[in-house]
Amino acid sequence: MSHGGRKYDPAHRAHLDSDERRAYLNPDAILGAFGIGPGMHVADIGAGTGFFALPAAIRVGPHGRIYAIDMAPEMLADLRANVARAKAVSVEIAQSTEDEIPLPDASVDFALLACVLHELEGPGTLYECRRILRPKGRLGVVEWRKIDQDIGPPREHRLSEAEATAVLVRAGFAAVRTFEAGPYHYGIEARIGKA
Repeated sequence: MSHGGRKYDPAHRAHLDSDERRAYLNPDAILGAFGIGPGMHVADIGAGTGFFALPAAIRVGPHGRIYAIDMAPEMLADLRANVARAKAVSVEIAQSTEDEIPLPDASVDFALLACVLHELEGPGTLYECRRILRPKGRLGVVEWRKIDQDIGPPREHRLSEAEATAVLVRAGFAAVRTFEAGPYHYGIEARIGKA
């Protein structure tokens, strides 16, 4: 499954919360398309600086919980500051590795991998997503379309919808549906098990 394991450089993390990014990747619209709502427990894996985690916290409300997970200390520092500034009390922050997400088994309704799947070096993160999802839980993937463009990862690091679906299937997921997630991205909703 390796695509080189090319990770987003935390030195460029200011772009993650930029107006430019919001113009082509609308986090609230995408969370709505995935059906994120009141009371849900959501793991945002590769949360970065909180681009999806903070609007998700508003959607799940006071009875829900957002677990914002990232590997990079720089991302986590900015994430903590953004969560504190937003007074997002339903957000818990934790550091992970690719092969270990620090959450209990069957603890979340939804796991989100936004612009993360193409960075993974192996199936460890997907196995962990499967482990932390409740039996009827869902996995949401947002990925860059496999096109040449000046922003985002190079084309050779991107996954087509078919390639991304195949990666999910190999890790024990079944893709339920795909949808447009803006001009440069697509979304995949998946569940544990076979189609």
